[in-house]
This record gives sequence, C-alpha cells and structure tokens, in this order.
Amino acid sequence: MEYAAEALASLPPRLVETARRYFDGQDPAHDWQHNLRVVALCERIGREEGADMTVLRLAALLHDIGRAEEKRTGECHAEISAREAAVLLRDEGMDEGVIARIQSAILAHRYRKDRPPVTREEQILFDADKLDSIGAIGVARAFAYSGVIGQPIHSDDPDQHTPAKEFEWKLSRLKDKLMTPAARRIAEERHRFMVQFFERWEQELRGKR
Repeated sequence: MEYAAEALASLPPRLVETARRYFDGQDPAHDWQHNLRVVALCERIGREEGADMTVLRLAALLHDIGRAEEKRTGECHAEISAREAAVLLRDEGMDEGVIARIQSAILAHRYRKDRPPVTREEQILFDADKLDSIGAIGVARAFAYSGVIGQPIHSDDPDQHTPAKEFEWKLSRLKDKLMTPAARRIAEERHRFMVQFFERWEQELRGKR
C-alpha cells in the first residue's frame, strides 16, 4: 500500500505500533488491513483536497481503535476511539488543539444526524471509511463478515440477511453519501464494479451463467 506506507512513515513509530495492537483478533472486515486502506485513501484524497495532513493521518490511524471494546461493552466505537486517541496523543506530546480536531474527525467518521462531518478532515475520513465498504474490497468484506457472524452467502428466506441484501440496502447507496469531489470520483468506478458483480451473482444463482 504505497499511500499507507508514506503516511505511516510520517507518524511516530511507537504510536503506529500501539495502534496496530488494538486490532489484534479483529474480524477481517475491520482488521488492521482495513485501517491501512483507510489511511491510504485519506492520504490520496487529503493531498488532492488540501487537508491538514497531520490531523488527517492521525485521525485515520486511530479512527477504529475502539472496535474491540465496542464488542465487549456495546458503546459506540467512535466514542471509544476518540477517547483512547486523546490518551495516546497526549503521551506523544501533541498539542491539545490538534488533539481536539483529531477527536472530532474520529467522532464524525461514524455519521450521525447530530454530528455530521463538517471540516475537510472530517469529511475525508468519513469518505475514506465508506469507500472501503464498496468496490471489490467492499464485496469481499461483505462476504467475509457474513462468514464471521454465521450468515449464509445466499438464502431464499426474505428475512435472512445476506451479502446481496447488504449491497441492496446499504452498499449501493454509499456513493451518494460521499462529500468530497475526489472520493466521489473514486466511488463511481467502485460502484460500477459492485453492480456488475451482483448482476453476475444473480445470473449464476439461477444457472444462467
């Protein structure tokens, strides 16, 4: 991951290693590799959109470190991640004003009506996280997560959730929720791939291909 490597090289090595450990044991849809892909997308989009790259890189690195605790407690992982990020960044001697901006971006990456992404860095992190849910990676993540939680890859039961239903109900709508021009351009091709994949999927299920 060229963009991720460049981003990580600019960050404190101790902080990167500490962040990586938060992902030990995570499912393949939300593991360290997902985090690296989001970092890479933030690096790519942030350069094009003129973001504050210090804030953006650190927010991307730390945006999902609360997922393991979310599984244990049920608390929103964005809230946990923002709280943990402040502790880690203070240990690095980071300025409190910068920490507050990083926390704000982390909180906004999980979109809620009462806290939508507003700043450029918040919008880019939100977009990068959603881009990793679509395209070939998005399809792979949908199937991988279905396996983790014991869902079938296909079912005739209309009440049974499957990757195809995840595409229909959620993934197919993500490109229209993105906020930055650079992310929307990336999303167009990723969206087309998903549409083609699930069209072929339906044909194969019916024995037509």
